[in-house]
Amino acid sequence: MATSSGPGEMMAGLRRAILGAHEQILAEAARRGGGPIGATVVALILTNDHFAAFWAGDSRLYSYREHHLDMLTSDHSMVAELVLGGEMTWEEAEKLPHANVITRAVGVGEALELDKIRGEVRPGDRFLLCTDGLTKHVGARELAGVLEREPMETVSEALISRALKAGGTDNVSAIVVDVV
Repeated sequence: MATSSGPGEMMAGLRRAILGAHEQILAEAARRGGGPIGATVVALILTNDHFAAFWAGDSRLYSYREHHLDMLTSDHSMVAELVLGGEMTWEEAEKLPHANVITRAVGVGEALELDKIRGEVRPGDRFLLCTDGLTKHVGARELAGVLEREPMETVSEALISRALKAGGTDNVSAIVVDVV
């Protein structure tokens, strides 16, 4: 008999999976001689009328609701403090030479600290999980426009295509989740 996990069990399972990946990456780095190997992560859980997300690094989670784009995560990077302090916008920060220097990553450091966010979900909401390779080349206004116009079948491809055409200097990935 199959049983379904509740939100708490799902969150605990996701946290264990990410922390397990952290340990495996640390072991592989040690096997290779100790140089750092790391990855950023953003993960989303949807249950009933709520969402939860974990992240480390500069991969991001956005929500698009009623014609409004919100960045739900904050980067773990050197420039994030400047943005969060009101000294510049994310678009300005992306252009700085040290914009890609992150302060947290899966597989880097003894203990991995994950940040978490929770919130309500409504029908019609759209979530975007993406790497910084997308947001370096596609600004918030353009992200919102693509999320507004593109159907589910082509929205991720359209976002990635725009980033690659604009230069694509980093890994570019985009996952879009619609709430029906």
